[in-house]
Amino acid sequence: MVKIGAILGLNGAVIFLIVGLYSISMARFFYTPPGYPIIIYYITGIATIALSACGIVGAVLAFRNINIAGYIILLIAGIAGIICTFIPIYVYDHGYGYIEFFYLCSTALYADLVLMLVGGILGFALVEKKERKE
Repeated sequence: MVKIGAILGLNGAVIFLIVGLYSISMARFFYTPPGYPIIIYYITGIATIALSACGIVGAVLAFRNINIAGYIILLIAGIAGIICTFIPIYVYDHGYGYIEFFYLCSTALYADLVLMLVGGILGFALVEKKERKE
């Protein structure tokens, strides 16, 4: 049987991983005025990579026929990623009315997190039913 939930979840987790790696790699290229927190980019990148690693582990477990555990991990990683994109960890005032907010996780317009969430939900919906043998 095709594991469409695991495929969607793995695609979302890989996109999420790419976003986290981009966040860390581009941290030094931003203009850094005095007092600008470069460490914030590393914090958001590491949090994003950690959640994407959980999503990848969940998708791999789903491919290895450990269905319920893999989809639970994938679903939790997607939900935690969506929640973390709304948690502000730092606010920097540039002056002249320009304020920059930093959130705990980066995202690719929520497409990656939605793929992880839909993959986890589809995994639960399409799980193979096993009959009990007596």
